[in-house]
Amino acid sequence: METIQNEGSLPPLDPTLAPVLLFDYAGGAGGGEASDGRLLYSIPTRRSLLARGARRFIDDVNWVTPQGWVLTLDPATRDASLMDPFTSRKVSLPPDTDSIVAGSGSTRCFLSTPTPADEGCVVLAVHLTDPVLCYCHPGGSRWFRHEYRPEDVDADGAVGAMALLTGAGAGRFHTYLSTPTNKLATLELLPEPVLTTTRVVNRPCSTGCCYIKYWKLESCGELFMVRFCYSRLSDKRVSRVEVQRLDWSTSAWVKVTELGVNRVFFVRWGQFGASMAADELGLKGNCVYFTLNGDKGLYVYNMERGTTTLHNPGLDVPDSMEPLILMRVNPNMT
Repeated sequence: METIQNEGSLPPLDPTLAPVLLFDYAGGAGGGEASDGRLLYSIPTRRSLLARGARRFIDDVNWVTPQGWVLTLDPATRDASLMDPFTSRKVSLPPDTDSIVAGSGSTRCFLSTPTPADEGCVVLAVHLTDPVLCYCHPGGSRWFRHEYRPEDVDADGAVGAMALLTGAGAGRFHTYLSTPTNKLATLELLPEPVLTTTRVVNRPCSTGCCYIKYWKLESCGELFMVRFCYSRLSDKRVSRVEVQRLDWSTSAWVKVTELGVNRVFFVRWGQFGASMAADELGLKGNCVYFTLNGDKGLYVYNMERGTTTLHNPGLDVPDSMEPLILMRVNPNMT
C-alpha cells in the first residue's frame, strides 16, 4: 500500500486526492510507526493510501461540513476555527468561552453559505438529542445558544429533523419532515432565530419499496432530496435511488433524471449531503456517490443508466467500518 508522509503540525492532504474516504484504521497495524496514520481512499484516483503522521490532524477535527470546511474546537482552550483539510487555510472563529457547544458525537455542524467569507455566513452546531443549537459568525466575538420549541417544527420529529439541516444562504437553513408531516422547516438566524414551516407535496414510495431513508442537499441554489429505497427482502441493501428537487412554485417534490450540468452528489448518511462540479474532481457527472451505515463500501449510482456500482476502498479494511468523507473546499471560495 502506498504511504504518504505528512510533515508539520497541521499537514495538508493532497488536493488531487479529494474527495477521500477516511478510515480510523492504520492498515491493520497493531502499533509502532504505521499506527501513526489513517487509511485514505481517494475517490477520483481509486487509490488506498496510508497517511502517516496525520494522527494529530485527524484527531483535532471535530466536525465536517458539506462545504468541505472542518470545524475544530480545542477542548482545553475552547479556541475554534474552520480549516480546509487539503491546504493550510484556517478561518478563526470566536472561542467557545462559555463551553456551550457540545462534543462532536452529540452535534452536527453546518454552514449557511458555501464559504465563511460570504456575507451572512453562520456556523451552526445542532444537538442530536435535545432542542438546542449553537451558532456563531466568522469574524464575530461570541457563540450564541438557542433552545427552540419542538412544537414549532413537529413535536415528534423536530430534533431528528433539525439534525438534517441544509444551508440555504445568508443565515438560512432548511430541513424536511417526511410522511405524514410533509413539512419544510426554515430556520433563520439573522438577525434573531426564527423557525417557520410550510406544507409541501411529497411523492409516494416507489413500488416494491418497504421504507425510505433520505438526505437533503443544496445544489446551485436548488434544494434536492436523495431517497434510498429498501425492499422487503433486505433492510440493509438499497434497492433503488431516487433524486427529487423542490419546486418552490408548487411547494412539491419533483422527481428528476439529471442532477444538473456537470454535477455530482455525495451522501454520507449521518454526516452530510454535498454537490460538487464533476470536472473539477475528475469524476463523471450525473452520479450519486454514497456510503451506508455499517459498511465500508463506496456506492456510485449512475442517474442515466439507473445502475449502482460498488467500490472497495481496501481489502484490509473491516467490512463494517464506516468512513468519514473529506471534501475539497472550492479553490475559488476563499
